[in-house]
Amino acid sequence: MISVGADNDYGHPAPVTMRRLHDLGMRVYRTDQHGDVAVISDAGHLAIVTHGR
Repeated sequence: MISVGADNDYGHPAPVTMRRLHDLGMRVYRTDQHGDVAVISDAGHLAIVTHGR
């Protein structure tokens, strides 16, 4: 989960970071793309809930 401001001009998250996460097979949720993001427990497993943009 990566918090990114709507008018982000810092270049965050860095493209190299995104590539590394993707190469590791990780799913990335960004607040600038997915809106609100929450991690919840569902039947003993973690789940991601988004309320999109």
